[in-house]
Amino acid sequence: MANNAFKNIRRINEIAVTLIRYGFGGLVSELHLFPRALARIERIFVSKKKTEGLSVPERIRMVLEELGPTYIKLGQIASTRADLLPPDWVDEFKKLQDMVTPIPFEDVKAVIESSLKAPLSTKFSSFNPEPVASASIAQVHYAELQDGTKVAVKVKRPGIDRIIESDMSVMNTVAGLLDKYVPASRRYRTREVVAEFERVIKKEQDLSIEGVNINRFYNLFKGDPTIQIPLVYWDYTAQEVLTMERVYGTPIDEVEKLRAKGLDVKPIAIRGIELFFKQVFEFGVFHADLHPGNIFVRDDGVIIYLDFGIIGRLDRDLRKYLASMLYYLVRGDYMRMAAVHREMGLIGDDVSLAEFEDALRDISEPIFGKSLEDIDIPGLLMKLIQTARQFNMTLQPNLLLLQKSMVIIEGVGRQLYPDVNMWEVARPLIYKWMAKEKFSPKQILERGREGIEELAGAALELPIQAHALLKRALREELRIGFVHHRLENVTEELKNAGKRIGGGIIVASLVIGASMVAVYSGPEAVRLLGLPVLSDIGFVLAVIFGYRLFSER
Repeated sequence: MANNAFKNIRRINEIAVTLIRYGFGGLVSELHLFPRALARIERIFVSKKKTEGLSVPERIRMVLEELGPTYIKLGQIASTRADLLPPDWVDEFKKLQDMVTPIPFEDVKAVIESSLKAPLSTKFSSFNPEPVASASIAQVHYAELQDGTKVAVKVKRPGIDRIIESDMSVMNTVAGLLDKYVPASRRYRTREVVAEFERVIKKEQDLSIEGVNINRFYNLFKGDPTIQIPLVYWDYTAQEVLTMERVYGTPIDEVEKLRAKGLDVKPIAIRGIELFFKQVFEFGVFHADLHPGNIFVRDDGVIIYLDFGIIGRLDRDLRKYLASMLYYLVRGDYMRMAAVHREMGLIGDDVSLAEFEDALRDISEPIFGKSLEDIDIPGLLMKLIQTARQFNMTLQPNLLLLQKSMVIIEGVGRQLYPDVNMWEVARPLIYKWMAKEKFSPKQILERGREGIEELAGAALELPIQAHALLKRALREELRIGFVHHRLENVTEELKNAGKRIGGGIIVASLVIGASMVAVYSGPEAVRLLGLPVLSDIGFVLAVIFGYRLFSER
């Protein structure tokens, strides 16, 4: 426990030093990591040349890149939160890419043999030691099974779980400090962003979950000749190893190469958008990371999807919301649009429908006043999300993920064929889904069955609940009152408070002193574990005093 605390203190120190180097000394002081005077000292000791002329979002992006893979992933997740971050921040965070040195082949081999419980040579007849891709959590190698089947093997980086766990602990600490000491940060709901990031990255750590996602899309698109999803080889897949069918194609953004192969890019662009909206409305599950590196095109024009680590899900209600929004937008029925938001629980009863109708009119008419080919669906959804701040709308993360995915897929389509229009392609698919949802006998029967089940359930539970209530009343267990417990302990707690405050001041002083030494020590200082010896001593004493202070009751 003390060792983890020491590691966290060191990591927080690294974050503080990085922030200072990029001109955020004032923020470090506000977070109470260093004394407030540091912002003034920083002007003397820290060179500003590397940050001159750069905006705040640009400098934050550079901080995330320097702090490493976990923080780059955090920025990538934050880029989906258009409801929280201004557009220039979102655009800057979209530039973040995993830039990770590949792990040695001996480590790759050890992970595979440990996971598959067999020597590498018994599972694969050949295995290319050079990775074809390397990211923060895993890297990919080409190999061949014993029967000659060509495969791609994704291998998790050894030790990445410990790194992520440590970084998540520090991120939660920093998010708490931001929330407590920097009131301006609360509008960005940093704790919520970190919690969402933790949920996403934990799923990405288990490669067998990605295998399940791939298998799901493989079955959904089975029989569709226009798309290929790799087959998962489950006998060669585990939590840290994912073995898939090897696919062959050209990245979808390499337009000239596609044309050189004799492919017509217009139908490929249109089909790419159709496939996306088919996932959204027909399947209710969509690939949420469709950047050009994850979409390839075969020589026969078939589209290939790769990397299923991030998946978005839309339940029937959310799909109905999206379809209704677009339907009423086309009709110019802004009052009905506002009513849909109220029915979905996205706006509270305290919000005036008339005011919300006016806001929807203000953002929609400039878009739908344009010609059909100029209608920008992702732009419209972005404006709706930004309007959400004004009315304190509740937005689901999957809706935000959808907006990001729509922007990316439209960008990919326009790269292939600049005149492609997402609305023109999506409109018949949306209308078809709405007609199916409203009028298909299956859906009508399903809604009727659900209503009957709810009524029957309520009828069965009512006598049981009434009996339980009466039974508690007869036993005098049903009481309403106010009871205080252990009031005598308050005096003792007050006595201990003074000791803890004094001890806390000592611990804080040790941490601040050790951190100051770390920041301003020259290269000639004697170092241990990457820090000056005096800093090490200070941090160790802080951990010891802190442990004794907070372990006492």
